Amino acid sequence: MKRKKFLYWFSIVLGIFLIFSSGGNSSRADAASRADAASRADVASRADAASRADVASAYNYGLTKAKGPKINSEVYTVSDAVDSAISAGLAEIAQKGPKIDAWDATCLVFGDRITDSQAQYAYESILKNNDFLSGGSQGLNGISDVSAVNGLVAIGKDPTNVNGKNLVANIVKDANNPASAYSIVNDLEALSTGSYGQASETARTSLTKKLIGMQDQKTGLWNGFDKVDYTARAILALSMNTNQPGVADALNTAVKAVINHFYQKNGGFADSSNTMYGAENAYNDVIMTNALASAGVNVYVPLKEKTDYIAPVQRVLDQHLVSAGNHAMLIQQATLALEQARFTRNGGKGSIFAFNQTDAAKPGEIVNIKDAAIAKKRSIIRSSISDPQATAAAVNDAINLVDKILVTYLSKLRADSTSSAAIADRAAGVKELNNVTVSHAAPATPVTPATPVTPPTVTNNNVTVVNNPASSSSASSSSSATSTSSSSSVPISTPTVSGKPVKKASHRSIVYALTTVKLYRSSNFTKSNLTKTYKKRARINRPMFLVISQQTNKQGHAIYRVKDMNSGKTGYTLSGSKYFAHAYYSAKVTRIKVINPKGINEYGKVNLTSKKRHVKKNASLSVRKVVNYGLYNRMQLTNGRYITANKKLILATKIKKSSQNTRPSTPTATTTGTSTSTPPTNSGSTATTATTGTTTTTNNSPSATPTLPVALTNPVALTNPVTPSNDAKTITTTISIHADGATIASGSIKVSSGASAFDALQAFAQQQGLALTYKGSGATTYVTGINGYNAGPAGTMTGWLYSVNGTVPGSSMGAYTLKDGDSISMTYNK
Repeated sequence: MKRKKFLYWFSIVLGIFLIFSSGGNSSRADAASRADAASRADVASRADAASRADVASAYNYGLTKAKGPKINSEVYTVSDAVDSAISAGLAEIAQKGPKIDAWDATCLVFGDRITDSQAQYAYESILKNNDFLSGGSQGLNGISDVSAVNGLVAIGKDPTNVNGKNLVANIVKDANNPASAYSIVNDLEALSTGSYGQASETARTSLTKKLIGMQDQKTGLWNGFDKVDYTARAILALSMNTNQPGVADALNTAVKAVINHFYQKNGGFADSSNTMYGAENAYNDVIMTNALASAGVNVYVPLKEKTDYIAPVQRVLDQHLVSAGNHAMLIQQATLALEQARFTRNGGKGSIFAFNQTDAAKPGEIVNIKDAAIAKKRSIIRSSISDPQATAAAVNDAINLVDKILVTYLSKLRADSTSSAAIADRAAGVKELNNVTVSHAAPATPVTPATPVTPPTVTNNNVTVVNNPASSSSASSSSSATSTSSSSSVPISTPTVSGKPVKKASHRSIVYALTTVKLYRSSNFTKSNLTKTYKKRARINRPMFLVISQQTNKQGHAIYRVKDMNSGKTGYTLSGSKYFAHAYYSAKVTRIKVINPKGINEYGKVNLTSKKRHVKKNASLSVRKVVNYGLYNRMQLTNGRYITANKKLILATKIKKSSQNTRPSTPTATTTGTSTSTPPTNSGSTATTATTGTTTTTNNSPSATPTLPVALTNPVALTNPVTPSNDAKTITTTISIHADGATIASGSIKVSSGASAFDALQAFAQQQGLALTYKGSGATTYVTGINGYNAGPAGTMTGWLYSVNGTVPGSSMGAYTLKDGDSISMTYNK
């Protein structure tokens, strides 16, 4: 017993030395750093020093004045102050440059401020300072492990393979025989940052059980020489494991106990029963605020319904802990505490360190992107006031585009099932919002040259496109209208029946590797930029990636920017059907075989919750339909239950042939010369499109469902079917078309009374010389492409969205009847 007690106190003393000798990188978890009362007093005095008055003015302006009935206004004010304080903390951290460490990187990631160089600095710091990775022995109390794992996961590195070393396995080894009480909370937090295999999950379960067993049944707290700190650490670790038995009750008991025993009128936390280490100090205020927020407590408001109590967040703000001159560790932990507090207040669940916790970040990220959209609209309106070229219509178009982007990303966020996915989608959405600008360009009138030449052909969107040189000198509709089609050409589309179209992954789709693939840190594919090689694997073990974008690099290769779905690592890789295939079924599968060795589960809900039964390998199941669920398709069985559509887990053994024309059929006639055109009508009459050089005739009868894609051609050679005659009643509508944050075309068009939104779009495309492809007619009309911006495969989010007067109608363009003065906006969603 004496030997154990000696080792425990020896580890504490050693912990003090390691933390301060490593500049705060070793571990915020180590209680030893607070054992020295003199050091803590010094930190507190520096936190209140007048030298930080400049930072204080940025986020502290009489927050304690609003009380009682004014609590809502107080929360709003504190919210603004928290945002400013986080910015101040991130600014202090960024100034460290090459000295940025693991916790710094974690702060920057949650603040959306991290750069590639900062991530590299953090990575090098982890390699140097972590006991295990640097070649040393296991540190006492798990020192540096929890910070290293958090930092690695935050910057997209795999903690199970760091330069060939498995840090997680080393933590599991310690977790199975914890060096001390602090090892339990450190190891548990580190292992709870993600899913690292069965050994890690077993250790998590064991550590959680041990930690709950250590809770004092009388007080609801955890005992130690510093009860405030250890109780906070225990709450934070348990908040990452709420799915474990007994955790919910333990957290509820602990939160009540903290409020009753530790919570002070000034918003801080102290242990009055401990005269040596129980006094309030800045670090304990920060760590307890973080812990309570992780447990779901709103720390923006007082925790007791008394007018003389202050909110915990306000106490952190009052101490100016993110100011220059404070200890690096205190700035880190104060910034993280405020980021956690904001996350919870915005609707987030659990700890921000639970990177892969199901559905954790979604509510908070939804609030954040809505706030970003509101801020962008305000910015557009403010900037337009001093911009004489910003017309009211252009400003309205920009605001409409913001709304469309918001709708798109809200849909993605609601479909996300992990924190990392929600954080990534919110970041991508904010980036798109920030790229929205007010267009100054006015549409130009197309000009037709006198002499046509033989047009070249290219394959685009599974349709043979003939680039018509007859319009080669026509002006673009705007300065930003250059698209994947030549700005000097107006293509027409001729359906083709020969050749199998190449399947490409759409933006924001999930694919898996068919063969060996390499991941590069940039689009320049050089050996020095190679970050990881994924060897060819059996189907059930193939690595999966989220396709973020597609492009062509400077070396002329078609490439993807992807994110490893397992490790979170991002980078660039060669694209194409040789390397990747969609990881989820989207075809009309009617029967599947389970190929996952561990089997799969049947669920009662499409989000794969409400488990009904487990299905073993080789079982055969009947499928009713494939259901789109954001990025992750599901299959509904004939019994009404749902299973995954992941090709790594199941194999389609029977696929129903579609009764629809999923591939273009043979055209009924193709002629050459100049002729007039009668485009398809909603009644299903025969349609013929023609232009100088090529004529395409297609049958749009009701029996062909959907109808073939038809491209509108140069307006000079066409008779506009919806442009009214002199004696017809006419209406006027304005149309704007947007893609990649730019306006392709905008202007007004006159159409016959009773025309649909799609009729107007057809006429406008002819007027502007735009290439338009579509499927179906009437209520089934679907726009498949405009000027080379084409809809992605079924089951993806890529395609054209439309709205009328800023509202998304509940019907297709072909079924929406226009009124005079209506404004149509078309937005391409990647």
